[in-house]
Amino acid sequence: MEKNKVTEKQLEFLNRIKDLIPSNTSIVYELSELLDLSTDSMYRRLRGETPLTFDEVVILCNHFKISFDSFINLESGNVTFNYTLMEEGENSFKKYLTSIRDDLKIIKAAKQHLITYACEDIPIFHNINSPKIASFKMLYWMKAILNLPSLEDIKYDSSLVSEDLIDLGQEIYNLYSSIPSVEIWTDTTLTSTVKQIEFFWASGVFKSNKDAIEVYESLYNSIKKIEKQAEAGTKILESNNPDENVDNYSFYVSEIELTNNCVLVNLGNVKAVYIGHLSFNTMNTSNATYCKETEKWLNNIIRKSTLISKVAEKTRYQFFNGMYNYLDDVIEKIKNTE
Repeated sequence: MEKNKVTEKQLEFLNRIKDLIPSNTSIVYELSELLDLSTDSMYRRLRGETPLTFDEVVILCNHFKISFDSFINLESGNVTFNYTLMEEGENSFKKYLTSIRDDLKIIKAAKQHLITYACEDIPIFHNINSPKIASFKMLYWMKAILNLPSLEDIKYDSSLVSEDLIDLGQEIYNLYSSIPSVEIWTDTTLTSTVKQIEFFWASGVFKSNKDAIEVYESLYNSIKKIEKQAEAGTKILESNNPDENVDNYSFYVSEIELTNNCVLVNLGNVKAVYIGHLSFNTMNTSNATYCKETEKWLNNIIRKSTLISKVAEKTRYQFFNGMYNYLDDVIEKIKNTE
């Protein structure tokens, strides 16, 4: 590649990173510290006078969660994805949650930010907001999906999930609440979580029917909060900070079936896609072509969906009431077996 082409790509790469750094932060000092360079050396790289080394590109891509293939002309159809490797043990699950937290911090710090979420299941952010649901979901993932040996013969007990994981989940939810987002739900978005609770109950993992009912009731209350957020058009229902952007939540109902969880993060010049992987994990990429195609697909789904946040009161009532009736039926079924 000719020298001017290298310079052009390097400037494009660094300009994208600049968009991910808060406007009140100096990119020179931020990157020079990250790369362990003098400010003068960093300035030369920003001007294109000195090429970035391979190691420096790797460090920047890893830190800012950018796919390197976004900046080179790969053969059509080739896309590189990143994912968190899940291993046995609670520490692996904590690492997974930490990666979500760190990604949200980068998204929040960017000058522009918007999350669009096509929800086959209830978004993880809502699940980990309620301590009761958070402890159930985390235990379910670790016991039923990761098959941790330490949980093999253990009955459900919310205390089995460490306070560190619950606190990390709350931190993730708070970050998500501060970022503008669009969520697209269907009539079956609730089904997966309901079936997971039912699986524990039918398998005798709950110590009693009362434990199962308490988790269902916590889920019921969580949906109630989401309904209030949709009604208000904000994920921040109570805020003491007038500077927060409270008009940050658009809720759509789609009649088109969603066969996977798909998230598009739009940071202006930088976009990234997260797709469902291994039940609860995700793979992500910032490949420009893939992100563009995903954005087109999501926009098409949105055009064919009904906006029920802040508007369409009747449709919103019918949609959420359908979920409440579903939960009432399941709870009644359990009560009738006592």
